[in-house]
Amino acid sequence: MGYVLQTTVDAKNNIPVDYKITNNNDKKATGNMLRRAKTILRTSFFTALYDKGYHTGSELAVADTLNIPVIVAIPPFSGASHAPNLNYDTEHFDYNPKNDTYTCLQGHTLSTTGYWHKVKNNADEVAYRFKNYTTPLCKTCAVRPLCTKSAVNGKQVRRSEFAGSIENNKKRVRNSEKLYKRRQAIVEHPFGTIKRQWEFNYIITKKFYRKS
Repeated sequence: MGYVLQTTVDAKNNIPVDYKITNNNDKKATGNMLRRAKTILRTSFFTALYDKGYHTGSELAVADTLNIPVIVAIPPFSGASHAPNLNYDTEHFDYNPKNDTYTCLQGHTLSTTGYWHKVKNNADEVAYRFKNYTTPLCKTCAVRPLCTKSAVNGKQVRRSEFAGSIENNKKRVRNSEKLYKRRQAIVEHPFGTIKRQWEFNYIITKKFYRKS
């Protein structure tokens, strides 16, 4: 069994505010550490920075509920998630929250039946829900080969129940690049200091020789 050390470090002095050792991975750590930080600091008036390993919709939603702005690096999409032409990826479609519809680059409206599909995790628990958005116009669209790999149903856009929180984080990431670049210097510093105090100030390297 592996263990993970989660820490909260302040940006002004690079001093750890909190730590917790768990056997859970980073994807489910954000919300709990934010709650603890809010209790310790007695305020939600701070911004939390996380690397891409913490990017999970449900945890971003917890941050929004706590009214704590977070900036979580966005992991790259897998190849299977992309359209044949990247310009037609779903991120370039416009979402209309009032009508709960999407508008594609050709101006077509993608709507949903309102049914929530469920995605379960390895423990057979519901990890999150999503709705599908489609349009019958996709089947006769001139740019269909550029937009979707589906030969039957056409383009399907999935919108997670946590999409709003994911989009809010994306905006903060886009507008706070300079701030986010400080993350590594803030949070990694205490670990370097501890290692140095323990005289772990060198690494062992191995050299491999290959016969030609």
